[in-house]
Amino acid sequence: MRPVLLVLAFLAIGLDAGASDLRVLARTSYLSPELLHKFERETGIAVLTEEVVDHAAMLGRLVGSRSGFDIAFPPDHRVADLIEHGLLERIWADRLPGFWNIEDPWRSRSFDPRNEYTIPHQWGTTAFAVDTSIHKGDIDSLKLLFEPSPELAGRIAVLDDTDMVDLALLYLGEPRCTLDIAKLDKAVRLLLPVVAGAWLVPPDLAVNALASVDVALAVTWNGDAMRAREARPSLAYAYPREGNLVWTDVVALPRNPPNRANALKFLTFMLRPENAALQSNFNGYANMIRGSEAFMRPQVLSAPELVAPWPAKVGFFVSCDGEAQRRHEDLWSQIKKRSAESLKRRKNVK
Repeated sequence: MRPVLLVLAFLAIGLDAGASDLRVLARTSYLSPELLHKFERETGIAVLTEEVVDHAAMLGRLVGSRSGFDIAFPPDHRVADLIEHGLLERIWADRLPGFWNIEDPWRSRSFDPRNEYTIPHQWGTTAFAVDTSIHKGDIDSLKLLFEPSPELAGRIAVLDDTDMVDLALLYLGEPRCTLDIAKLDKAVRLLLPVVAGAWLVPPDLAVNALASVDVALAVTWNGDAMRAREARPSLAYAYPREGNLVWTDVVALPRNPPNRANALKFLTFMLRPENAALQSNFNGYANMIRGSEAFMRPQVLSAPELVAPWPAKVGFFVSCDGEAQRRHEDLWSQIKKRSAESLKRRKNVK
């Protein structure tokens, strides 16, 4: 059965699937169909996928003692909260075949120091992409986003994501995980006019926004920028001198998975280099599995979006705690609301 049909089947039968299934929770267009077909062929296990638009929706689906899912792909910065609230299953990842294929820096992360709950999946960066046929100057600073040049005004798209708060703090030279009210207020004041004058794009539609001729600059993730450039060659992804955000997704078992044995088989499957490469080839994001390069498309391995130029500031292993993350989420909601109200007032004046 093809993945799109499996999604419909899952929604139709709810939680009544049998032990030969694997129930996966992932973001929209996140997983390689070829990868899932390969797992099904090798194991005889049917993959039932439910898709959500963003991480917030994913986390909402994991709340409760029985989510009904076997596999999920949460962001690293929410793992500590998920563990604290008893929402992840202990897997002892270092006992899985292939665990030592994980590159050294990506094991024993601060949120899972004993590798009890997660394995790393993919990583990427957040910055912006620019149409260089419209803006012909430098793209090496976040100033282009927060103080746009005239040719970019009114043609900016921003992610509907708390990454925007982090980017503002980077530009201001403030700590990304700060809880200082004065510093956060500076970030809010910086963001309000930008968001009010920009298209607000859900993460699952970022590639579409980048493909639009109405957009000249878009805040985006590097893999999405690479995929968009294939359709719009004039796009260039920035590595600003102030720095890029780095994010990582992990693979985890929600608490009390219906098919634990099948889920562990999937984890082992994902630790094989050729399978990690299938996923990277599909969505353009780097993985953490040693030896996967041999199976990756050359255009992915050499993509300028994925290969940071020297001496780019790439903020590896900066992960805000739950309190800071929740504060940023609250601020982002306030910024969106206030920006919408400001835009409405301006329209009424006209």
